[in-house]
Amino acid sequence: MESIKELRKKIAKSEVDWHTPRHDVIVRRISIYFTWLLLHTPLSANQVTVLQIIVGVIGSLLLIPPNYGWNLLGILLLQFGYVLDCCDGEVARYRKQSSVGGVFLDLIGHEIVIPFMYVGLALGEFLRSGRFELIIFGFLAAFFSLRFDISAMFQVVNTLFLRADHPSYDIDKLQSTTTSRTSEIAKSRIPLWRIIFRYPESMNIITLFLVIDWIFIYSFPKPFSLVYVFLLVFGIMIPIARLLSVFHIFRTGEIEKRFWEIVRTVKKDDNP
Repeated sequence: MESIKELRKKIAKSEVDWHTPRHDVIVRRISIYFTWLLLHTPLSANQVTVLQIIVGVIGSLLLIPPNYGWNLLGILLLQFGYVLDCCDGEVARYRKQSSVGGVFLDLIGHEIVIPFMYVGLALGEFLRSGRFELIIFGFLAAFFSLRFDISAMFQVVNTLFLRADHPSYDIDKLQSTTTSRTSEIAKSRIPLWRIIFRYPESMNIITLFLVIDWIFIYSFPKPFSLVYVFLLVFGIMIPIARLLSVFHIFRTGEIEKRFWEIVRTVKKDDNP
């Protein structure tokens, strides 16, 4: 098998991706070594993804005990889960196992691990402090971290394709000359406040706050801590951001724009 240096060049990620997380650049310097080990096993790329989900869920559950030792082990497993999240793509590119199904499984993993992470963190901090509102904040952060706005939008887009002969879904009536918000966001620079709230940056903040709380366990006025502040902020801001997204998609006709953008792309490919 190739050396680590040769392997890194062979399975380098495409430069097409927009706004790769800064954390991702650092982690990929580490993940290559685990990818090298995984390539010596019979595990497929999708099996590595499943392993990543399992590791992430176990790490999230270890955030529940009120003991900081277990919490730190849990956050380390979550960080390792993200390393595996990079490894699955590297294994797929090396073994030429890249597929739409693999991307789907990878996204499902995020939709499972991230809510578990917020709930586990909230339960652990509740057991330490006895502040019941933490459970509410944790639940809100977990529930609204699910991208149901995007999911619902593409379910409707799928319905438009399935019922294209229905008068209400006439393609000609749905044409839009404007670019969809999805494409605009993909090509625009992401503001710092949005970066902070996305994964894995949110996980990195949790890691930092847990370590600080553990080091200065007797310094913060009880029952408050940095983890408490994190849950308070994320438990309020994530729901607001998700609801604003739903409102924007509904009011700006984003569904119709996205549908027509797909149709226009297909027509362009059919008529080179």
